[in-house]
Amino acid sequence: MLGLYWLSTVINPQFIDLRQRGAQFVGIQMENDYIVKRRKVAIALRMSYIFLNIVCPILHNGLSPSTLGIIFLMGVSESLTLSVLFSLSHNFIGSDRDPHAEYKKTGEAICWFKSQVETSSTYGGAISGYLTGGLNFQVEHHLFPRMSSAWYPYIAPKVREVCKKHGVKYAYYPWIHQNLISTFSYMHRAGTGANWALKPLSGAD
Repeated sequence: MLGLYWLSTVINPQFIDLRQRGAQFVGIQMENDYIVKRRKVAIALRMSYIFLNIVCPILHNGLSPSTLGIIFLMGVSESLTLSVLFSLSHNFIGSDRDPHAEYKKTGEAICWFKSQVETSSTYGGAISGYLTGGLNFQVEHHLFPRMSSAWYPYIAPKVREVCKKHGVKYAYYPWIHQNLISTFSYMHRAGTGANWALKPLSGAD
């Protein structure tokens, strides 16, 4: 299913229009000045993608099975590259699957910063950042979404230090394969109904 991610992000009318039903469902107002201003740009970019990556190949090579196969293969490759990086950053052994749990029990206010850290992970360093556009620094991205990802390798050690000082669980994997193994383990245990209260695998701080 992750291989079909591109169909949703490029062709889904809600995304083309910068509307997300999930956000509206929980009461987040998606219709604001920024969205209105960027809507034309979003639609233009998606139409450009469809023209360059779907229409042009068909115009030049005809509507043949090989042409459709190449278009599909390209879309699947793009989707898996992006969706796998998203998945491993949020689904791993020890991730907080319910940051509202304490609030439900005691009514105590939720710390936004803590919830952002404990529901995501970071792997690798600067080189991984260059290759993924900073997606590997997911914790830092959650905490500082408007900061340029070029700064993430520099602030990550300090973020880990502050988290340790305040008892916040910061999941860091030195190598991407460690994060990936943790993600597959998490998916397996979730699929088999294993205990959700799991300790992080070795390799995560």
